Amino acid sequence: MGGGRPNGRRWRAAAPILVTFGIIWLTYLAIVAVVIATDPYDIYRWGSALQSKRSDMPSDRLRAINVAAKKASIDTFLVGGSTTEMYSPNEISAALGGKAIAYNLSYGGPRPMDRDIVLDQLAENSQAKHIIITFDWMYILGSETIRRNFPEFLYDEEITDDIRMVDLTALRRTLRVLLGLANHGPDDGETYTHLVAEQRDDFHQPARMAELDRLVEEFRPVIDAPSGKTCSDFGAVEEQLVPRVHTFSEKGVKIDILMPILSYVKYYHSVSNISPTILDEVLISRKCLVEAIDGLPNVRIFGFDDDPAVAGDLGNFRDPGHIDNPALLKRTLASLSTGEKRLTAANIDEYLRRIRSEVKNYHVRNSYLERTR
Repeated sequence: MGGGRPNGRRWRAAAPILVTFGIIWLTYLAIVAVVIATDPYDIYRWGSALQSKRSDMPSDRLRAINVAAKKASIDTFLVGGSTTEMYSPNEISAALGGKAIAYNLSYGGPRPMDRDIVLDQLAENSQAKHIIITFDWMYILGSETIRRNFPEFLYDEEITDDIRMVDLTALRRTLRVLLGLANHGPDDGETYTHLVAEQRDDFHQPARMAELDRLVEEFRPVIDAPSGKTCSDFGAVEEQLVPRVHTFSEKGVKIDILMPILSYVKYYHSVSNISPTILDEVLISRKCLVEAIDGLPNVRIFGFDDDPAVAGDLGNFRDPGHIDNPALLKRTLASLSTGEKRLTAANIDEYLRRIRSEVKNYHVRNSYLERTR
């Protein structure tokens, strides 16, 4: 008797919620359909021809890797991290003699897995004649490590992953396409420049130098501790980077690899948050790379950080890991033409010995503060 009434009331009470949920879900699916149909990142055959710019800043580059790779006019790519974000295409071209058409694919915080994706995109889609790669410290990490928020879903073969492209950035790009505007939002050049200036101002303070001096003295007894690792422990080098360098070399692509200039204090700074044996691991991984590809046609490696006037002077940096001296930045790029500071199997041990000795005996120095006091 009347037993169905409570359930009926529950359904009537739930109906508005279910209808609202259904409308939201259908709206979301409609948005997904519009974004995929518009293809703002040009990942399908019907793509909307995403416009990449040679002056793109880091946040733009991650979602335009395949687009830049497909541009037949670009023959030179710089694949780096935050230590090479600042190089403009014109600076890269000038360093190579002025004839190269370059694009900078550097972005902050690269990791082995996403670096693989970038190099694979170039191998599959580009007509590159010259690729410059930075051998960042991240190559001591596991080969499956990927950069947080890297849009790998744009570059895999899983169609079901494509739904992940639907975010505010994709919606803005889709709207621009539908309105007949260029499929490229404003870059973040001003934001990046402001961030670099803030980092520089914060770093070049006596208090920061005193803090770093204390850090050096704290970790000096252990900074040169052996890691016990061998080349087989660096899968990101042996199983990922080295085979790709071989592939490019066999195709006749010129490969230049740059060892980023880390300040000597960077190793002390990273003992507690990266690895207690980071110095040993970085140096061993560099030796493994050099010896694995030494003698390959069209392949060269360069390293400047065995010079204490470069890596030991914090006046050259905006923080422990990022060089900020325009003359040194220009000199590093120019080495690709001059051949200065080239590393080979014949000189790698001496290069590593100098770095190890300089780091172990390091005392904080900042020529910028010395000049401005």
